Amino acid sequence: MTIAGRDAPAQAAPGTPLRAVPCVALVRPAQPEDPSLSGLDGRRFLPELMAALAAEGVCSRAVAAVPSGLEGEAVLELRRACLEAGVEWFEGSETPQGRLEQIMEVNGWEAALVLTGYAALLDGQALARACEAVASGRARAAWGGGVGPERFFCVVDRQAARALAGRALSGHAGPPLPPTAFPAALQALGVEGLAIDGLESPAERFVTGARLAGEGRPLDAELVRAVLDPARPGAWLDASAQREALRRRCGVADWEALDAAVAPLPADCLDRLAAQVRLFDALREHLPARRGRFVELGAGSVPLCACLLAEHFREGLALEPHVLDEAALAHTRTLARTLRSAWPGLLPGVAGAGPEAPEARALCHEAQRLEALNLPGGSVDFIYSRMTLEHVDDMESLSREFARVLAPEGTMLHRVDFRDHRGEGEHTAVHFDFLRHGPEEWRALDGVTNQLRVSDYVSLWDNLGFAVRVLDRRWRRVPPGTLHPFWANRPEEDLYCYDALLVARRAAGALHGDPSCS
Repeated sequence: MTIAGRDAPAQAAPGTPLRAVPCVALVRPAQPEDPSLSGLDGRRFLPELMAALAAEGVCSRAVAAVPSGLEGEAVLELRRACLEAGVEWFEGSETPQGRLEQIMEVNGWEAALVLTGYAALLDGQALARACEAVASGRARAAWGGGVGPERFFCVVDRQAARALAGRALSGHAGPPLPPTAFPAALQALGVEGLAIDGLESPAERFVTGARLAGEGRPLDAELVRAVLDPARPGAWLDASAQREALRRRCGVADWEALDAAVAPLPADCLDRLAAQVRLFDALREHLPARRGRFVELGAGSVPLCACLLAEHFREGLALEPHVLDEAALAHTRTLARTLRSAWPGLLPGVAGAGPEAPEARALCHEAQRLEALNLPGGSVDFIYSRMTLEHVDDMESLSREFARVLAPEGTMLHRVDFRDHRGEGEHTAVHFDFLRHGPEEWRALDGVTNQLRVSDYVSLWDNLGFAVRVLDRRWRRVPPGTLHPFWANRPEEDLYCYDALLVARRAAGALHGDPSCS
């Protein structure tokens, strides 16, 4: 590959002719932390990667496509980096699928390679196969099958792009469809496609999600340094070179052994496990001084974070009100012990603890809600959750239970997903289509989430005597077609926040359940 002017031979799949198609990155750089701005020392990863694809003939053109009217330092910085790298700039539809159709129609493209801002660990041979399959007419679309965001790509012909742009997720203009959801949408539409499998092992998926990026984060800077290494110009699209960079960064000496440890779990469980590692990393600095009991809400069937946190507390409760998957739960316990002893470098702040880790005797899992346990007042030192509170209908009652059971100086930490959860690609799409409805109308529709915004949680907990901080707030202006009048006076950073980490602490000497004593 050619990296910033350095030449190396292109790699295509054996026996596969290289059929270059235009490459378009569908991105929305609304904040400096956007993945499309990942880089190091003033260099930006995505523009240089796209320029390299064009220089090597994998792509005939390279274009970054953003929504029209997008403002701010982030979009200006990406535009500067793209133009300096020779990547063209396109502004168009608000939705990714709309921009894709527009750019193909305007330029008369018959096929295009679609990337996202997460693109980092692309396999050059797989790209060549996918481009050839679509350009030759053997398939209308081709994509990397069963991969995480960092390895995702999708090649579509014009008919497939039109199908994506024309679909509606409801009776009105549909919300943005994230590119990672394109393959599922195309399959649902009956578009003939080719999935190129085997591009990512279970271990690679887990490691990449746990330690390198995830949930809208920029790529890990040290991996960027390894991949941008000018002494290794062919590394960007070489799967073996990428694996070596991952090994050095994360301390995984034996991929086969790690594969054996995580392979029994399905891919969606691997993604949840990776998210649990990131959660553990986020909450470590907020743990209270007193560490008697902790409670996790919405632990799910793979509560890896609770298994790791049990090392730091006398006892823990992982609560999941729905049916627990006992097999997945048992495997998660085993995996936690294995990771501690064999790969402590994958777990932030965890030293090798040996096979007899304390979680085996200190952690209980209950298919219960917190209110049903009737815990003694002031008996909990730490409460946390990840992407759970947005599904709670009666947040006020649950919050009063928080105030009752938390000890003085007890802490709670909650990562809340504020997006509309409906539609394809719900785990990657950022849209707020549900704001077309006011709260009463939304409840009558039996909506998936409670519609509460960041300010609602802050106000509720502040009134109950908590000192509340909002950390890591991320927002993106993606308005619905029509905003309900109920939401008209909310600040945009509150209304369109899609993810935030909230920390609340009980004051010393506060009486359990008495909001006046704070």
